[in-house]
Amino acid sequence: MTGLRVFLFNIVFYVVTFVRAMWIAAACRFVSPDRARAMIASWCRWTQWWVRVCLGGRIEVRGAENLPPPPYVIAPKHQSELDVAVIFGLHSDCGAVVMKELGDLPFLGALIRKLDLITVSVEGGPQGLTEMIREGAVRVAAQGRPILIYPEGELMALGAKARYRTGVFNIYDAAKIPVVPVAQSLGAIWPKREWGKKPGRAGAIQYLPPIMPGLEKDEFMARLESEVEAATMALIREHAGPAELAAAEDRFARKAGNE
Repeated sequence: MTGLRVFLFNIVFYVVTFVRAMWIAAACRFVSPDRARAMIASWCRWTQWWVRVCLGGRIEVRGAENLPPPPYVIAPKHQSELDVAVIFGLHSDCGAVVMKELGDLPFLGALIRKLDLITVSVEGGPQGLTEMIREGAVRVAAQGRPILIYPEGELMALGAKARYRTGVFNIYDAAKIPVVPVAQSLGAIWPKREWGKKPGRAGAIQYLPPIMPGLEKDEFMARLESEVEAATMALIREHAGPAELAAAEDRFARKAGNE
């Protein structure tokens, strides 16, 4: 029965997501930025609803009182495609960091331009990349919008950790706005890039107290990493099943990445 629920969830999710993505990509040429964001937020809400209805998953949002007035940076742990749906559903007006090359793709490029995201390219080398991030951060913050960036830049297995990249510090330093660390355990419901899901599980995202402007890079990066990793592991211990938790504890103890 569990396998059937997961199969049904995946088939419906990917079909609906493909249809909605094509509709949004086509419509974004003709609608306002706010309308385009609302259409994506609608997909985010539908995804969360489908997780609840089909999988019996329980998604919790904790620590919303820690969010300062915008603009601010949202710096989450990235475990699952589900966390994108939850976080963007809550912050559909955010500016995110994306590769400039995506803007050259059919459909997707028009959407990126419509959403006014922070586009960066590796062609100019590390210095050019840094300048693009800093300039984009100042521009989006001036609009009073939050900025979303995943500090590790990749999906991580439960308990795993990658090197925290300094793009988040460049945004924090250039825009002079708070950074809200975000821990999460949604990978307990929907593991990264896996067909298999975990029906009946709970997972959470948790906004931690913001890191206010003014810290130097080393202190900022160390604080962000330690707070996100410790709080994320606490949520994993609360929500993961026995086998997943044992593997997560092993990765966490070894400070291992994806294996």
